Amino acid sequence: MQNYVNSIGTSYVQNSSDLAEIERIKQSSKSEKEQLDKISKEFESIFVAKMLNELDKTVDKEGSLFQESKYLDNLKSFMYNDIARSIANNPQTSIGIAKQMYTQLEKTVK
Repeated sequence: MQNYVNSIGTSYVQNSSDLAEIERIKQSSKSEKEQLDKISKEFESIFVAKMLNELDKTVDKEGSLFQESKYLDNLKSFMYNDIARSIANNPQTSIGIAKQMYTQLEKTVK
């Protein structure tokens, strides 16, 4: 299990808050299956947040009410991360990545 967590931490996660969340999960989880469940949900939330950020780039911002700035970009990033965590942690709104990941990887943990 530790190999999966380390691979997620080094390969897919670039944001320091994502790394902090994965580290918190590693410390707080009692069993490997619980850790796998939380990590797979976190992976899905990171994926959804990245997807939302990319979708935002397609929006025409010319003539927009809000002027683009690095502060607004940071605010959007925090907002997208929060929305993505909400989506991934709710079984009715989840896009299914976490469930598939858990199903495939649970066979390899104790």
